[in-house]
Amino acid sequence: MAFSPLDLPDNLAACHVVIRRQAEALDEQAARIEELLGRIDRLSRDLAAVKRQLFGSRRERFVDSDQEGDAAEEVVIEEGESATEPPVAKLGVGTLASTSRRTSQGRQKRVIDASIPREKVLHPLDEKNVPPELLNDPRAKRFFRFVREEVELQERRVQIFEHYQEVIVLDDEAACESRMLVAPVPEPLIDHCYAGVALLAYLTASRFADHIPYYREEDILSRVGLSIHRATQWRWMRALAALVLPLVELIRQRVMQSRVQGIDETPCPILCPERGRTRSSYLYAQYGDAAHPYVYFAFASHKTEENVRRIVGDYEGYLQSDAYICYELVAAASGSRIIPVGCWAHARRKFEPLIVAGPHPRATWILGEIQKLYDIEDRARDMTDSQRLALRQAESRPIVTGVQAWLEERNRNELPKSPLREGVNYLRNRWEAFERFLEDGAIPIDNNRTEATIKGPVMGKKAWLFFGNENAGQTAAVLYTLTMSCKRHAIDVQAYLTDVFRRIRTANPADLESLLPDRWIAAHPEARLKQRVQESHAAAARKRQRRAQRRLALRSG
Repeated sequence: MAFSPLDLPDNLAACHVVIRRQAEALDEQAARIEELLGRIDRLSRDLAAVKRQLFGSRRERFVDSDQEGDAAEEVVIEEGESATEPPVAKLGVGTLASTSRRTSQGRQKRVIDASIPREKVLHPLDEKNVPPELLNDPRAKRFFRFVREEVELQERRVQIFEHYQEVIVLDDEAACESRMLVAPVPEPLIDHCYAGVALLAYLTASRFADHIPYYREEDILSRVGLSIHRATQWRWMRALAALVLPLVELIRQRVMQSRVQGIDETPCPILCPERGRTRSSYLYAQYGDAAHPYVYFAFASHKTEENVRRIVGDYEGYLQSDAYICYELVAAASGSRIIPVGCWAHARRKFEPLIVAGPHPRATWILGEIQKLYDIEDRARDMTDSQRLALRQAESRPIVTGVQAWLEERNRNELPKSPLREGVNYLRNRWEAFERFLEDGAIPIDNNRTEATIKGPVMGKKAWLFFGNENAGQTAAVLYTLTMSCKRHAIDVQAYLTDVFRRIRTANPADLESLLPDRWIAAHPEARLKQRVQESHAAAARKRQRRAQRRLALRSG
């Protein structure tokens, strides 16, 4: 409220009252302005985060303002990599691809597998166009020279095998009887199924490794003259899931024996006829440690504590997960049987959005400290568990202690609606779980391996959209267990499934052991996807090189 000189009172006391009122109004106005500026700041950061989510890069990357060029590198380990376990078994010396990226200025040499059949295509001269002196002169040399090689994809070939059974019949008229001898014929893999083992393996790999919906597979097969209705494909997948259930149960048992287990979930829509729309169901991935290198998937119709307790079962050991409340409740109810482990990648994500909209000194500091922890894990990648533990105790523990002190300070000084408050509370409320990786060298610093595995169904549901019913969810969990365990070892999924389907009906316990993905690939090294192994190792080598350059730059600076 403004006053003109004529409105001012004549006595001093009344003037003091007016001045105090004006001062209070100015204080209220300043507080309101500060509140609005804080709201604008929060909304600006939220808007920047939404824009990044919609239009920007999803890559999590932290670069300190003091670091430039290649000296800076992202904090998190690449998907599928781990500080405690290589992605797949290493190849021999000399088999790794170059660690340099391919660019438009210089491409890597093309290498075509020698096992692919080759056929020569000759292009002879038309003798009508050859001058007589060249055609008839005996001194003229005539030969074919190599011009180029051309890779061609021939049309898929469908073949029908007609099974005939040899029969010997002897009619004995004197004895009034007949004798018959019939050759044995193997039973079909699935009752009332006209598909062979290789075709069933192809359909399974297409759906659960390549994420091709059943209706789209209909179109693909129709190109080679084969028509298999989507309902028939689903019926076969359901029967195959029941057939391989003993092998999948063995994988579950091995994962449950892990000293350190990762767990994560993803929602999958499921048809709900009574509502006339879909609702959420869930696929849970359980990631075994290096001694039990398998992935087990479980289906749950609802995201509840009861379902999580059923999936975790009687597991005893370290359970690494995000901060989903059901994991925490199940771990708390188990006493000391389940020891929760925090994921530093999730902790980092609470602060990373704060630097999207602009500089944030406090967020930059905590991100820098987390970056140091990942640098230590990078150096410890090829160490044994005991060596890694010793390095963590010597170098990581002081950093973690400093982070804890910083969190306590921020808890005392940050306003309740401060953008930093969410990340501070996330870490403080679960601090024992985040310190846990300092107890055992086998515990990874984050749960990125499990998150990378769960991306299989995440990519799949973008194509097939939803489960038709709960049986479809159970089937998907069983077959994802096999396909994603194969991908963990860079195995040709179709080759593995073909062999599994051929042997599973007559498999005894010893045979099931040999069908475990790590055992199977050891006996069939030709089925390893060497290109994926080389790409993984080359990417990891580039990352280690850049991180080493950044560490060197920081020390020299």
